[in-house]
Amino acid sequence: MTMRDNVEYQIYIGCKDACLHDEVMSIDALTEMVVRFFAAREMDFSLVPAKGGFLHENGWYDVEDTLCINIIGSSDVDMIKMGKSLAMFMNQKCVLILKNNLQTKFQ
Repeated sequence: MTMRDNVEYQIYIGCKDACLHDEVMSIDALTEMVVRFFAAREMDFSLVPAKGGFLHENGWYDVEDTLCINIIGSSDVDMIKMGKSLAMFMNQKCVLILKNNLQTKFQ
């Protein structure tokens, strides 16, 4: 069994509208929007809905629905640009992007 060096990106994005500070769409509707976003780009991904907490710079702490997106093996994609596109697409001020080196084997 040969493992292959690969990269995993994890993107965390909140579901509250940046201007209204409230969720204006259901988590299911946002999930479908994000699925269409990645499908249009023909990117491999996994998406899991979750709850997340975030401490804003002004000291305000907020808990909201969060989408956790995993992308494995898309090293040719500019993930910073992808994150900015997702933030604009979902009207968010920011997204969290993590990059992990890993080994994979698809069977």
